[in-house]
Amino acid sequence: MHHERAPMPHVARIQEFFIEGKNQKQSHVLLHITEPTNAEEWKRGYFFAIAEIEEGDVEMIGHAQRLIDDIESGYYETELGTGGKGPFETTLEFINRRSSHLLHQTGSLSCLVGVIHDASISLSYYGSPHAYVFFSQKDSIEHINILDGGQEEDDTHLFSAVIEGTINPGDRMFFGTPHITDELSIDRIKEIVMSRPLEKAVEHIEHVLKDARKDESFGGIFCNVVEQSADLPTPPSNSAASLQHLIDKQRETTETLSPSLFGGKKKAKAEPTRQQKRRNAIETNHRRRTGEEIIGGTIPQMILVGMGRALVFIGLTLWKVTKWGAIGVSRIFVTIFILLTNKNNGRAHALRSLKETWLNIQSSISRLSLVSKILFLGVIVLSVTFAGSLTYIRIQEHYRQKEIAYEQQVQAIEDKKAAAEARKIYNDDTGAFNLLKEAESLVTTLPQENDEQIKTYEELKSVVDTALLDLRDITVVYANMIADLGAKAEGAQASRLIRINDTLVAFGPDDNRYYFVDKDTGSIEVQSHDSLMKLTSGNTPKENDMMVFFGKENTVYTYSPETKAISRTDISFPSESTRIAAPFIYNLRLYLVDQANNQILRHSKTQLGYDKGTPWLTNNDGVDLAETVSIAIDGDIFALKKSGDILKFSAGTPETFSISGLDPALENPTDLYTYNDVESIYIVEPTNKRIVKLNKQGTFQSQYTSDNWVGPTGMVVDATKKTIYVLDDNKVYSFVM
Repeated sequence: MHHERAPMPHVARIQEFFIEGKNQKQSHVLLHITEPTNAEEWKRGYFFAIAEIEEGDVEMIGHAQRLIDDIESGYYETELGTGGKGPFETTLEFINRRSSHLLHQTGSLSCLVGVIHDASISLSYYGSPHAYVFFSQKDSIEHINILDGGQEEDDTHLFSAVIEGTINPGDRMFFGTPHITDELSIDRIKEIVMSRPLEKAVEHIEHVLKDARKDESFGGIFCNVVEQSADLPTPPSNSAASLQHLIDKQRETTETLSPSLFGGKKKAKAEPTRQQKRRNAIETNHRRRTGEEIIGGTIPQMILVGMGRALVFIGLTLWKVTKWGAIGVSRIFVTIFILLTNKNNGRAHALRSLKETWLNIQSSISRLSLVSKILFLGVIVLSVTFAGSLTYIRIQEHYRQKEIAYEQQVQAIEDKKAAAEARKIYNDDTGAFNLLKEAESLVTTLPQENDEQIKTYEELKSVVDTALLDLRDITVVYANMIADLGAKAEGAQASRLIRINDTLVAFGPDDNRYYFVDKDTGSIEVQSHDSLMKLTSGNTPKENDMMVFFGKENTVYTYSPETKAISRTDISFPSESTRIAAPFIYNLRLYLVDQANNQILRHSKTQLGYDKGTPWLTNNDGVDLAETVSIAIDGDIFALKKSGDILKFSAGTPETFSISGLDPALENPTDLYTYNDVESIYIVEPTNKRIVKLNKQGTFQSQYTSDNWVGPTGMVVDATKKTIYVLDDNKVYSFVM
């Protein structure tokens, strides 16, 4: 009898996964999904069950399998409206009466059963399975633990409550065995499921759980509902729907059952039609084989066995041919050696032997029948063909392996890109940046051996570069030029910039002049100093009452606003091998780096200059200050190295410090600035013509560049006015942050 399918506004998309553990006794998983196949079953919808038996014996596993089969049969065969209740709740009440012995079996059981009809879902559970709903809400992805507070422990019934609710379009359901969250957190599962198609998400989770190689087995189900006429949708990007409080309704099933509980039950059928098209009834650690069974195995199995026997026969034949051939070749080489060397006067004997062998071969071939000659020729042709086929197969396998590796690499890039986008949704820019950098590294190693691979490389590179550019947060500023030193003084070679009061001071080791620039009017005053000074770096204290400069050979100079001149000042050092660099004045003391001894020295003022100084670092084991170009102090000391690394010291000891989120990395920076009343760290880098801003934990905040810059080398930061003054190519610029 032909049944037409009853109308159903929504259908469920269900994707399952199963990973077998290494220890079947420790963990055994049952996974069961039933899909409706006729009009009567469509009135009931979908049935699913997940169970895990831990440390259970064969008897308990069998009981659990029969339990699931009984619930399925009862649900589909119980009349609707029996006793004023639905078939699902009615079936569970019967199961509670009949299967209470499972509560006292050896081992522990976690089981979840449920049905989906249209957009409605009902489920019940025992033990500690997982059941979550994931949904998009505004700009975030949320989840609800369906079983949180769903039912209390009951030592007398397996299924003590039924949870009912509605699945909204865009929601994704997850049901799984208890140990899945040992390897994947719920947040990670949510990120995977909501950032890619359902099939891809299941593949990804299977791959992760297989790689874990755990003793426990894992099983789970993902599902959502779509309109019956709609194409299968991709994962929602910003669905406002959420589960309408799945735990809408909870009904106790522990009440006493009437004798006629299954009185209205349908008569059992020998072979219900729904069993013919349903998915495999039970998926366990021992999976059933599929395919039409015939005597001796399936048709593909018989073909494989026949091919295997043929390959063995051909292999043995080739071995014999190869053996005979090797013996023949060795004899030929020995004969050639004797013919060439006439060893032991054996040349004449070798010639006679060759002649006799040739005559014997001719005689043997001539005595063969025509059929034997054809067969002999066929064996030779077959041997050559087989050897060539093996070579061809190996070559094809090599190229196939390369193709698989290429596809996996492309998929890994796409997965990291998708994961980075998910991280951005949660405002985790650092995590997104790290994932994109990993994707960028994979892109650079992609093969480019043909036009298609070149096209794929260019597309992926463009996608990753665009995503990285968005995270780099590069601000192109309008830089106002205040002064042009080259126009004022021909041959100007200023490379460093400091400030005293409202005046900017530019200087450099290759220029015997220094330049005073009014930051408001842009007027320039040029002053000369001794050409032997070679001023390499300088600093101004917060009091703005002087400037300190370093020159060659550990010389220190000071500038006095009263005398308006630079003069050498007295200073001495604890070690004769000291090589000073990077001055900074803090609390009236001069701090400098001893590059030779990997030490920071602190000098106090005297009447004639500065004292001998004392080592500030109490522990400099493993500290490398040889290439320090600048330091800044806010109570702690930050030291900038030529490599782009920043070292942090607190109370005389090193502290962990690293830059995160900055791309590209610093390359040959020249100056660093911060202070105790400044919230950020500022770095000038000529290579990428930029000013970089970090917080004091090293996290990237922003970076500034200008189309007018060539390679800035010096800067002065006015944090109060949010203005930065930049020295670039003998020009002084300013811009507002």
